[in-house]
Amino acid sequence: MFCASCGDTWLKSVTYATRTYLMKGADLHLTRADIDRIPYASIAVRLGDGPQALLILARFDGDDLHWISAENEVIVTRRGRVVETYGLPVNLKQTTFLTGDPVGRPLSALEATTECMRTIDLEPRHIDGVLVRSRFASDGADDLTILGDHKATSLWTEANAASELDWEFKNQYWIDARSGYVWKSRQYLSPRLPALEIIVYKPAIRT
Repeated sequence: MFCASCGDTWLKSVTYATRTYLMKGADLHLTRADIDRIPYASIAVRLGDGPQALLILARFDGDDLHWISAENEVIVTRRGRVVETYGLPVNLKQTTFLTGDPVGRPLSALEATTECMRTIDLEPRHIDGVLVRSRFASDGADDLTILGDHKATSLWTEANAASELDWEFKNQYWIDARSGYVWKSRQYLSPRLPALEIIVYKPAIRT
């Protein structure tokens, strides 16, 4: 569905990239030099205890970034939060915010948020309009080292509850202490999936 909207040039570029750069294994053994040679923004993704995969940026859609894997799985992020997926065993079909989402904003937005509300649609069971309420709490400074680069980050935990599914879960975000940029996260998308871990190797930059 996603690739049907892409032109031939884009498809040829992605085909070349997947053949040349995308790898799967227990861990991705890549260096900063390896990532710098890839002409695309990229993220490392792990589902539960599974192998890491490298996903490359396919396109911008406003604030939504579409990342694609070698197996054509697609993860859509919005300022660091996963809002849609394609090709997973269970997919997040849509996320609709009923309040402002502080994720990916300056830390002052997280500190001021008392409750965030959103609805999610899941498939293949066609469960639509599930209300999720969440609250954020700071766990303090927790710096990261990503491919040798030091990142000064704060760890924030989002406690979520979806009463319709009798589901409570916690997401974690490692957020740049100055800009609010999400460098790493662990997010639950469905009660039937383990957490999805995302690490930004090369940020997306608009040209």
